[in-house]
Amino acid sequence: MIRSPLGLRLDPDRPTREQIRQAASLGAKGVVIDAVGELSPGKLGETGRREVRHLLRSVELSLIALSLPTRRPFDSIEGLDERLNRAELAFSMAFELGTKLVLARVGPVPDPADVPRRSAFETALRELGKRADHRGITFAVESGTETGKVLAETLESLGIPTLAASLDPGRLLLSGIDPVETTRELGAWVSHAYLNDASKANPNAIAYHSKNSGFPAGALDWEEYLGALEEINYRGYLTVPAGSGGDTAAIFKKVVERVSRF
Repeated sequence: MIRSPLGLRLDPDRPTREQIRQAASLGAKGVVIDAVGELSPGKLGETGRREVRHLLRSVELSLIALSLPTRRPFDSIEGLDERLNRAELAFSMAFELGTKLVLARVGPVPDPADVPRRSAFETALRELGKRADHRGITFAVESGTETGKVLAETLESLGIPTLAASLDPGRLLLSGIDPVETTRELGAWVSHAYLNDASKANPNAIAYHSKNSGFPAGALDWEEYLGALEEINYRGYLTVPAGSGGDTAAIFKKVVERVSRF
């Protein structure tokens, strides 16, 4: 039995309020919102934030996390102060909107042998962790560019409790990395997890295959993945990314049908 509630990551290119209502009607328990466009910290003022909070409460949805868009990896000190300040604004907005979790892609973990890049990367993560702590936020690094072992060792070496990991099986599969093994390797570092894959037929959709049915390229072994989450005692949300072309409802319904079997 799946004990984690299902959530939905909203499409930043579609109206947010409309999608929040749709998520509630589909049976989602929470949503992940991208801090972009009208919902970027610099544009969403006090009134707008109050309206978003009220809408979420009115349809009984939680804000699972705020996703912080990053255009560049954090392996260079060039422009770092500006990026850190943007992150801090997102941390503050996330807290005001009712979540204590911010997700972001920070780029590949540099090899320790590449001292300048590795040093810059660790400096950036330490500062992000400190600023997240100041705002009462957990900052979760999105997986997908390295194994769980490498990411876990990096987080462990930094020793900052406000840093965590967000599992993205679709990105892991695209990188040729096993999401199941990554889940086990990250263990207690996992603060958020997606339900997606990297099916070439439709990279924005879910390929629905149990482990006994055979797998097309990029398909996720749902049974093993959900089993690994159970092994690490994960009790957070399982978030389904929004589909393209308005097919979010169909994708979410298929996810519900699939997980109901476990």
